[in-house]
Amino acid sequence: MERLRAALAGLAVVVAVFGGTILVRTVSRFLRAVVWFAETAALFGLASLVGYLAYRVFWGVSDDPRAH
Repeated sequence: MERLRAALAGLAVVVAVFGGTILVRTVSRFLRAVVWFAETAALFGLASLVGYLAYRVFWGVSDDPRAH
């Protein structure tokens, strides 16, 4: 009975270590994807802002109400 209990405890440790490794890998990949998406969205927003400002400069449109 002691040998069976020790074997089950050893198997539980193997499952915990292996499962923990898979869990850490999965969570880190998920966080990497979240950061990549946030970085991509921020870069798109910055590019859109710069493009809009370039459009306004090159088009020559002023926000000054006296110019209309």
